[in-house]
Amino acid sequence: MNKIKTIFMASTLEILVALCVGSANLLLKPIYYFWFYNVLYGILCSFLIPIFLLRKEEHVFDFLGIKRLGKKQVLILAVFIAFSVGGQIIPIMAKGGLIPWNLLPMGIVPLIMTTFFEEFLFRGFFQNIFEKEFGTITAILISGLMFSFYHVGYPKFRTFEDILLLSAVGIGFATAYKLSGNNLIVAYFVNLPNAFVTYMLKFEQFPKMTMHSTIASIVTLCIIVIVFIVLVRAHR
Repeated sequence: MNKIKTIFMASTLEILVALCVGSANLLLKPIYYFWFYNVLYGILCSFLIPIFLLRKEEHVFDFLGIKRLGKKQVLILAVFIAFSVGGQIIPIMAKGGLIPWNLLPMGIVPLIMTTFFEEFLFRGFFQNIFEKEFGTITAILISGLMFSFYHVGYPKFRTFEDILLLSAVGIGFATAYKLSGNNLIVAYFVNLPNAFVTYMLKFEQFPKMTMHSTIASIVTLCIIVIVFIVLVRAHR
């Protein structure tokens, strides 16, 4: 029965996340985008709901993988970043292509925020609850697939090729998370440089990054920090 509940809960949350992202990309006015993307998709579905569902866990931060980095974690982090980032940049530079670095500054804060939501939800929450019920390999595969399917909310990521590629990328992030000893910091910093490079190389597929999105992301991250502080104090 726990397995059925887990599947139903995860499926429902995945659909909600995709709907919120899709609504945000349909209603592109800054205020609508903020409510559907930053608040509903991010703060509510990807952060507060998982924490609420894990409220009975005795060591919720350990369960989510919020741990310090050790030598093993740093090594895994370096290897995965080298492959994910180098695999995209090196072939382009070898052919004499240009990397549009000028696009990056406006995307830094929004991508820092989005990467947090992705890793907190898909690795810290989904991967752990599925591993608890179905085992490691199944959890890695499901986490990767769910990571790719939520991108259907982004209109320009809906091709079969993109979904297939994102599944492979998501499985890579999930593998890094598991190899590191379920360390969410490793998963986050594997994903983040990859997000920066993907944005620069495929910026036309992303929502337009503006000063509005940067300010909204700063506000959102401040809310997340405040919630974390409250939770840590309550946990102690």
